[in-house]
Amino acid sequence: MFEGDGAPLGTVASRAVARKSLVSKAIEVSRRFFSGAAPSNPLSETSSVKDALNGCRHYFAIAAIFSGCINILMLSGSLFMLQVYDRVMPSHSVPTLQALLVLIVVLYAFTVLLENTRSRLFARIGRHVDVSLRKAVFTGNLTAALPGRLSPEASPAPLRDLDQIRTFLAGGGPSALFDLPWMPLYAVLLFLLHPLMGALCLAGMAALIIVTWRNERATSGQQKASFLASQQAAAWAETTRLAAETVVPLGMAGNMRRLWEDKNEAAGVAVIRASDAAGRYGAISRFIRMSLQSFMLALGAYLAMTGKATGGVMIGSSILLGKALAPVELAIAQWRGFEAARLAWRRLETTLKAAPAEPAVRLPLPTRGIEVQGLFLSVSGAAQPILNNVNFTLEAGDGLGIIGPSGAGKSTLVRALTGIWPALRGTIAYDGSQLTQWREEDAGRFLGYLPQSVDLFAGTIAQNIARFDAHSMDQDVLDAATEAGIDRLVRGMEGGFDAEIGERGAKLSAGQRQRVALARALYRRPFVVIMDEPNSALDAEGEQALLNAIAGIRARGGIAVIVAHRPNVLQTVNKVLVLGDGQQQAFGPRDEVFKRVLNPVAVREAKAGGAA
Repeated sequence: MFEGDGAPLGTVASRAVARKSLVSKAIEVSRRFFSGAAPSNPLSETSSVKDALNGCRHYFAIAAIFSGCINILMLSGSLFMLQVYDRVMPSHSVPTLQALLVLIVVLYAFTVLLENTRSRLFARIGRHVDVSLRKAVFTGNLTAALPGRLSPEASPAPLRDLDQIRTFLAGGGPSALFDLPWMPLYAVLLFLLHPLMGALCLAGMAALIIVTWRNERATSGQQKASFLASQQAAAWAETTRLAAETVVPLGMAGNMRRLWEDKNEAAGVAVIRASDAAGRYGAISRFIRMSLQSFMLALGAYLAMTGKATGGVMIGSSILLGKALAPVELAIAQWRGFEAARLAWRRLETTLKAAPAEPAVRLPLPTRGIEVQGLFLSVSGAAQPILNNVNFTLEAGDGLGIIGPSGAGKSTLVRALTGIWPALRGTIAYDGSQLTQWREEDAGRFLGYLPQSVDLFAGTIAQNIARFDAHSMDQDVLDAATEAGIDRLVRGMEGGFDAEIGERGAKLSAGQRQRVALARALYRRPFVVIMDEPNSALDAEGEQALLNAIAGIRARGGIAVIVAHRPNVLQTVNKVLVLGDGQQQAFGPRDEVFKRVLNPVAVREAKAGGAA
């Protein structure tokens, strides 16, 4: 059977079902949108502010339609006055007045309803942008703290910038911007009432546009300076807070406070200047608007007295002019928020563009070795590299000790091996592939890292060992603790693996924090384990557990890389890399390197306890 258009009934039915499904989907999306729920479509996540806003273009279109309806309904007051003065009063018709009154109340109700809906719409657009960008912005915020990653144009506080954009979208600023294009409508209506009224309206609009332009020129630089100064003051205060254990006992609190006050004073001055500029131009705009309304009223009175206009035109024109100029004044009042959001957008775009793209192809985890060729490392903006032309190769089962004087670049090198310090030149390859070719979570599967400065997080010991993996297996945590030699230590603590360690591991001693961090580095038996001064806070028992862990890594076919100042920790490695004066001075089998570059006493200390 076929329907009149020649399409099979089955096809027609399928199309009908598809249309119904599409409508249902649209209704569901709208329901979720207005409920403030996070977007359910994973494709809504993006790493571009522009793309996030483009994802809301349909809602911006709806907001534009609402703005048109609102501005048309705003004419109700002027038309009501015209009708009262020109129709009701001459005719003394009470029924007409009652009908007009009912009508104007209904129109005002619709206006308020549309304004409320538009306000809710912008709030949800801000929510949508926040949800779409939060993953990328959190990653960018984390990446910005890594050495050598933050460009001068990028944002030092991406999360704060995202909050600034969301706050602006949810505020009254967008409504004022959407009302601005409707200003010519009021000018046209005033021209229809009388050409002189339209000309006065255009003159007022031109004056306010000039004021708005001058406001933008005066405040944009101040807004930028205010943000930077505020950010520096906040960063200094946070740095001081994190170093409270050093600051308070040494009596440095007063000195640190004075330095913070200097930075905060600079921020306060910048805020005052920006506020003064915005307030000055806001006051000028209000003066122009109030003066223009009086001029319009006077012009209407003159035209009425000369018989060229009615009393209703006199009152209605004044109301129309107020409606025409209100969006400009509101835009100037909201300009600080608009300028702050625009600067935040630019900084955030720069930050997100600098983030590396996630590889599309998932490579197998490396199992063979590491090859470093022609590696040059430098601090961002520095003229001279920290390390020059480093070359070495490690194979499965190797243990590498990196030694050298303080400032030789040892920590910089291991940071480069973990991917947190970008290479100026040269390559670091794991099984022939650079680290950036793996996704972050995959790199964490084959890399274990124990930094020189241990960072633990508020939570349990088990959570910290498991790297806060929500899908961790208890056996993996126990295996890591056993390999790090802290199994008995943790079991003997109150609460065991479920013991809360406090913010930054404050409830643990320095040695305990370092041993928990070692277990975290060994979680799920990564192929490469990199340790920077892993015995700096360990006692004899802890150091022996560390040596056993290094030997265990090598025995299972992994690679251990250790930065050490104390030679005894190197008794379990088979290769040594010596750095000094920004150069690679030696690399090779441990005993051969020791004979060439170390004195006999150091050689005996390093070999004590047996060979690798």
